[in-house]
Amino acid sequence: MPKASDPLANIPDLRSREEIVSWLQGEDGYRKIREMRFSDAGEAFSVTWDEVHPLPSKGNAASLNRFVLALLLADWACYADAADREDSAHLQTVVATFPKGFRLWMARVRERCVPVGYTGFHPIAKETFSLMRDAPERITSRTQIAPERASTGAHNYFYLFNIGIVKQFHGTNASRALVKVLARDLASTPKRGLAAIVISPDGKRVVERFGLRQSGFITHAGQRELAYVGESDATQNSCRA
Repeated sequence: MPKASDPLANIPDLRSREEIVSWLQGEDGYRKIREMRFSDAGEAFSVTWDEVHPLPSKGNAASLNRFVLALLLADWACYADAADREDSAHLQTVVATFPKGFRLWMARVRERCVPVGYTGFHPIAKETFSLMRDAPERITSRTQIAPERASTGAHNYFYLFNIGIVKQFHGTNASRALVKVLARDLASTPKRGLAAIVISPDGKRVVERFGLRQSGFITHAGQRELAYVGESDATQNSCRA
């Protein structure tokens, strides 16, 4: 499917949490996306912030904010349990730290581009990776897995922040393309190790395809979640699609 000239045309530039939550819960919000019927569930396309932000740099702050809100809308549409949905301020911080690690997936519905999923990863400190590998039970909230600025070269450790697409696209060409493109994005990113938190059987299957292994459990919002890690040798050439 060809990309729209401005796939974020219907995404507002909102700043306050109250405005953002109202928009997410409004008539064109996440519930509508969860109930949509798509004419061809195999058709979807992806964009990164580099592909949609204006050049030169003037206006980039507003463009990044709209990109984050589109990711947030996709996030809320993907997850039925409110405890699994991202907070707007946290997502803004994570994406602003490493925007090139995030890819938004969209579908066109009657000439309107609708966010339907996204993938994201960001650098983490070596100490955070070691904690997830050796003592994940000491992590009592996902917010402890804080983003770090990427350093030069292949000395970074990364956290697989999200792999998700709305339920209507599960098991379709779109969901397979999402994983394939994420594998390509990760393969082009030099790294020492990759970590992830898993909350579903589908997520478990995907991260294991990336060569990650379970290291234990963390706790988030009172729930136990699976911690996965992989060293560079296991993650560089895995998940061939």
